[in-house]
Amino acid sequence: MATPDSLYKYMSFDTARQILGDGTLRWRSPELLNDPWFIGHGAQLGFDHIMVNKAMLNTAVSMLFTRDIPSGNKDHPLYKAICRWRAEDRFKDETEAWDALSELLAPTPETLQQKLATIVSGWRELVANARVICFSDTPKEMQSWQQYADNFQGITMRFERSGNLANPKAVEYSAQRQHLTTVREQVNDLVGIERALVEAKFESKLLSKAKHLAHEREWRCIRVMNEEDLDCGEDVEDWYMDEAFPTDSLKAIYFGFKMPASQIKDIAQLVKEGYPDTALYISVPVDEQFDLEFEKLSCDTLLEAE
Repeated sequence: MATPDSLYKYMSFDTARQILGDGTLRWRSPELLNDPWFIGHGAQLGFDHIMVNKAMLNTAVSMLFTRDIPSGNKDHPLYKAICRWRAEDRFKDETEAWDALSELLAPTPETLQQKLATIVSGWRELVANARVICFSDTPKEMQSWQQYADNFQGITMRFERSGNLANPKAVEYSAQRQHLTTVREQVNDLVGIERALVEAKFESKLLSKAKHLAHEREWRCIRVMNEEDLDCGEDVEDWYMDEAFPTDSLKAIYFGFKMPASQIKDIAQLVKEGYPDTALYISVPVDEQFDLEFEKLSCDTLLEAE
């Protein structure tokens, strides 16, 4: 997917006035993104090291006696051993193999417990320290106008990709819910079928949403901050930062077609005072279609109007 040239942010009149007045954009922890399906800061795995260890033993025994062993990493110690034992007909039945492997792999549960704890703590640290800001790649998304821009009474701002907004990443929409990791993923790692690489996939979990929201066409800018650089406490509601943006990065403002004239004039005044290069547009419903057109407005003309 090609990265868009511009980023669009839908918002209410009050939010727009605050952004223009302060000259800042709010970056939030993903915990504050109001997504009920997000793997939150308090997420649990839903399984423990004992369950993984048992499943790993079952899989290893099955690999010894199945007709075709799954492909895997031939340099992985356990996978290599299983291949050798198969060639040697080392075990006469599954019971003998289970007993032998249970003894051979006895230290695994303790190591696995620490590994799973590290995954959870690493995720919680990321959620606490990551700061995210969300955009769309279009100013014509009707449901976003309704949901985020106060039912066409708000506005959409268009920013150029520059500075901290230079590298947005596309949200992936899926029918499958994300998990930190699964029993199967951990088992495949332990027996050498496929490496889990859980921590390397953390960012993808910050870029995942339910498939029914694909109409939003969302892009996210993500910054992972050092804890000492964050001016917030343990209260989750404080996990955000307001950061200044260059005035010339705000390229355009689009008013909703239901926005009151008095509020349009208020925004125009803020633009005139602090954002001289920002263009103003009014959205206009297309005749006989659920679509919008945008007509350019003159800031001076708006301010001169009674």
